[in-house]
Amino acid sequence: MRNGLAAFAAFCVGAAGPGSAIAADAALRPATKTAGAVVDSDFGFRAGSTILAPIPFTNDVIGSGLTLGAGYLFTLPGSRPSGLGLGYMQTSNGTVGYGLGGIVNFADGRWTLGAAAVDGDINYDLPVVLPFFGEQDISLTQSVTGGGVQLGYNFTPQFEASATLAYVDTVIKLDSDLIDELPDFLQPDLDIELGRLTFDLKYDTRDDTFYPTSGVVGSAAITFAEEIDSVFNDRFQLDDRSYMKNVFSLSGYRSVGENGILAGKAVLCGTSDDAPFFDTCGVGFVDGARGFSALSYLEDYSASAQVEFRGRLSQRIGYVAFADVGGGGDSIRDISTDNGGYAGGLGVRFRLSQQFALDYSADYAINNDGDGFLYLYLGQRF
Repeated sequence: MRNGLAAFAAFCVGAAGPGSAIAADAALRPATKTAGAVVDSDFGFRAGSTILAPIPFTNDVIGSGLTLGAGYLFTLPGSRPSGLGLGYMQTSNGTVGYGLGGIVNFADGRWTLGAAAVDGDINYDLPVVLPFFGEQDISLTQSVTGGGVQLGYNFTPQFEASATLAYVDTVIKLDSDLIDELPDFLQPDLDIELGRLTFDLKYDTRDDTFYPTSGVVGSAAITFAEEIDSVFNDRFQLDDRSYMKNVFSLSGYRSVGENGILAGKAVLCGTSDDAPFFDTCGVGFVDGARGFSALSYLEDYSASAQVEFRGRLSQRIGYVAFADVGGGGDSIRDISTDNGGYAGGLGVRFRLSQQFALDYSADYAINNDGDGFLYLYLGQRF
């Protein structure tokens, strides 16, 4: 799964679109087949692990690239792991991003405080259906500046509630000759400032944050978003709008045999009709499902299920086998695998830090259409 720092960084740009969310993910969570340097330290914030790594990665939306990252993982007395980090990312298609942030669990695990900021220019192709042109991939450049703060409280060691306040300013640029041909759902989303307030409820009985071998984790995220401004070179006169987005997730873990783990995850997502295209739902977009292009199945509602077997060949080397299925639609009743499908694949793991059971991951997935996807990232998928 994502480490706490990467997950928190992703929230503050989750409303800024596929490009921005991917940029944050790549900046703070990407991985490679080649390990970076991990140094265990007995000073600083207690005994922690410093991670310094130039990290090559690949992504089906923004291409291949390199992240220069530095992070520090530590644990305060009686609390869950915390982390601080920063990163710079550049990819083969010209995407550039910066990110920094941190999340700290303290007071014997009762309180969690986080903050993050990102800035970047993300290039990607968005598949849309244009009048007279049919289905086309439109090349977009999305400039994103965002940040936010998160405060959480643990009522019990298993039950946590948190609130996240985020701000995102995003501008999408494209060939001006195509602006008038864009579908109605896309035009209002080209220049937006958003304020987002998200309430999270989480129930977590996992025995470990980075590499759980037993327990469950369930979460409900309810987001209220308000458009602060929306003008694109004075071409569009738009009223302010607001929307909701709800994401429900449940994951479970069970030990099998001497060192095997059976893990599963289910995600249900729903948005209002007024949500911008880059803050909607979709298989491979909001759930981390492998084998699906992140931008190909954007819908108001989506649902997915993933199952994975994890094993260890040695203390350093591990492997996974996984299968995913999911679909989307205009409503819960309309959810169909026609807007998704199923996929499966294999992966390898390389343990970076024994102290925090942190792995580099490389997965390859093939979907029911025969398309293949390579994923390189830090930590487990869920």
